[in-house]
Amino acid sequence: MAKSERSSLSILIVSILLGAIFLRLFFIQIINGDEYNQISSNNFLKEIIVPAPRGSILDRFGNEIAVSKAVVNLYYKKNSKDDLFKLKNFLSNSLSIKKETVDKIFIESNLPKNKNKRFIIKENLKLKNIYRVESQLNSYQSLELVVDYLRVYPFEEVGAHKFGYLKSNDSRDIVYGSFLSTRIGISGLEKIYEKKLQGLNGTKYLLIDSKGREVVSEVVSFDKKIKANKSGENLNTTVDIELEKHIYKAFGDLRGAAVVHDINTNEILALVSKPSFNPNEFSKSMSAKKWRNISSKPNKPFLDRAFLSSNPPGSIIKIVTAIAALEEGVINKDTKHYCKGYYVLGGRKFRCWKQGGHGKVDVVNALITSCDVFFYKVGLSLGIKDYSKWLAFFGFGDKTKLPFSQNPGVIPNKKFIDKYLKGKWYKGDMVNVAIGQGYLTVNPIQASVMTSIIASNGKYPNLKIIKNEDSIDNKLLDINKDNLLLVQKGLLGVVNEDNGTGFHARDDGMLAGKTGTAQVISKDSKDYNLGKYKNHGWYTSYYPFDNPRIVITVFVENGVSGGRSGGPITKEIVSYYKKNYLTTVKENYSSNMSDSGE
Repeated sequence: MAKSERSSLSILIVSILLGAIFLRLFFIQIINGDEYNQISSNNFLKEIIVPAPRGSILDRFGNEIAVSKAVVNLYYKKNSKDDLFKLKNFLSNSLSIKKETVDKIFIESNLPKNKNKRFIIKENLKLKNIYRVESQLNSYQSLELVVDYLRVYPFEEVGAHKFGYLKSNDSRDIVYGSFLSTRIGISGLEKIYEKKLQGLNGTKYLLIDSKGREVVSEVVSFDKKIKANKSGENLNTTVDIELEKHIYKAFGDLRGAAVVHDINTNEILALVSKPSFNPNEFSKSMSAKKWRNISSKPNKPFLDRAFLSSNPPGSIIKIVTAIAALEEGVINKDTKHYCKGYYVLGGRKFRCWKQGGHGKVDVVNALITSCDVFFYKVGLSLGIKDYSKWLAFFGFGDKTKLPFSQNPGVIPNKKFIDKYLKGKWYKGDMVNVAIGQGYLTVNPIQASVMTSIIASNGKYPNLKIIKNEDSIDNKLLDINKDNLLLVQKGLLGVVNEDNGTGFHARDDGMLAGKTGTAQVISKDSKDYNLGKYKNHGWYTSYYPFDNPRIVITVFVENGVSGGRSGGPITKEIVSYYKKNYLTTVKENYSSNMSDSGE
């Protein structure tokens, strides 16, 4: 009985399968017979790729920083019906394409692995060449004109490090060839937001006859085979590209970086690194030789000096030294130290930058005049354990939450001393670190964070560069308000007092800041402050003093001194900000001011 039931079940299953086959054959031969008959009558299907534009990168006012420009490219995909000799002559003579280039494409297309691959012959065809190709498409079935999208960076080198550039996407080019629209971000925001920016190419199919002409028929329809393309999403940044352009120009022939951020919103308004590179060079294929020429330049154009250049901070670190000493009770507002132009420690003279010294100075005047001797003594009283704690408290030795690669620099804490100095720390090390020399290194972003904390009465800024992303509330650091007021008073005097070191940026009396000059080699060297051994310059500040809105940090590589090199750039930034954010109401600014809190 059981055997009979199994046999019946088997017969039923076989019958169902045969029925399905017969129904499929009926559908193909009877229902869709005309369609398939027309396809088989010396016709073939031609796949057409429909590229999708990459999303644009926009500044805070909607200016296009990176945009996809529609171009027409010529592609080749091997077709045995074409006369290669005639095709080669057409490409060489009518389109001025080098014969060796055409030969290379023909050879590569014959490789088994490339049988379905398209090869780009010429990018961004001019209108006259588009007409020439169109007139020959019926003769050469291997040619294809495709509307593609070229990535264009209108501001070229300005801001290139953070916006990034593109490279070919081998994983997506197996079938399509080197479409410009399939290139992917390799650095900066182009890489970080690749999934958001990258569009999805579509496909459609045409019925082509033996002469390369499209067959139009009411019977045949390939609508169901069409895959629509999808444009990438736009990325709205917080930066003011015109401000960045202004800063880039202000650097002139100098190398360095500048950071400007809004204290109230944490938004980055400018993030400039110079020298830079032109990302438009990478929107198309590039030869290995050209890449080597660009990447091997001695001025390191690919180095993002805002994040990856970590150097001794020089005297800007005296801001932290002062706060640490006040908070730890090492000094108070009335504490004075005498400066005679040097300080003797262990038989060695540690000089102040001012020969003859500053006389008796308190913490406010020590900041204004940038007296080294005052901070030598304060640093020794603090000790490295407490001092390194306060350096970390201000964010040094750590990365910000901005999405870029960052060099966190070095703070000489116990871990560092034990690992690299075998636990040995001398008083001479301490006096050097207290004025921003020796084993301490920082980057411009960290310097901006430090200055923002002072300007905002202790709020640790969570910087952002993308609009409409969730903001993280600023953490309020536990710093005595009276101590903050003392340092703020000192920073105002740095720029505006007669004996202040920041007078190069002096304007309306409302800028507060600190200069810094970081030695590259010892002052005792015969090459001191010469050529590649010139001092690095720092200038970190906030504006306006009575109602702080922005923080500005300028770092100038081999700039001789912070005041001399960073001051004029800072002054240019303040001038731009006053004109475009505080006094002049422009249409493209006004709609954004209320959103950004400016």
